Amino acid sequence: PIDEARMNAAEALFNMARNNSDDTVENMGNHPKLLASLAHSVLTDYSAEVRAYSARALEWLAADIHHPMVCHPALLKALTTACQWTKTTCIAEALKMQSSLSENRKPMVEHDGLLDALAVLALLDDVNDDELKICAITALERLSKEVSTRQIMARHEGVITALTKATFSRTGFDEDDNERGATTLLLMKTALKNLAEYL
Repeated sequence: PIDEARMNAAEALFNMARNNSDDTVENMGNHPKLLASLAHSVLTDYSAEVRAYSARALEWLAADIHHPMVCHPALLKALTTACQWTKTTCIAEALKMQSSLSENRKPMVEHDGLLDALAVLALLDDVNDDELKICAITALERLSKEVSTRQIMARHEGVITALTKATFSRTGFDEDDNERGATTLLLMKTALKNLAEYL
């Protein structure tokens, strides 16, 4: 019964995040423990279903919570924590989506541990990790567009290592895959070009 209750709760939170109104998103984001609890569940719950629903709930909330909302820092903290879980792309997709909006970029770069998390994802080497790597590299490229934080990114060893290693690697990505409008290689080179002035 307890396992079923946890799974039902995680599914309910996912459904609330997915079928939301602005008020629902704000209420969920402003709850003092909800985002942190979802991140904790993603990493530690022994039920694969609870982990999956929690990760998907965070992904959906990340689509609607943005800077300067009061709960945006709590979302970034939850995503930074939860990105250690790499069984699905939910968290990496959430970070990629967050980086697509210019108003989120400075808070993301300045958020403690977030660049470390993206660098770790971009450096994954398992053949099954390609989608995670592409999400992380796409997010890094988008973050590099923010002029005011380029110096922070250029001085971040993990970011530069991830971008240079991936750029000069001959294995892993299919350079002909133009699914997102630009190849992964082009994204990495663009990010390095954006940061070059500060290297």
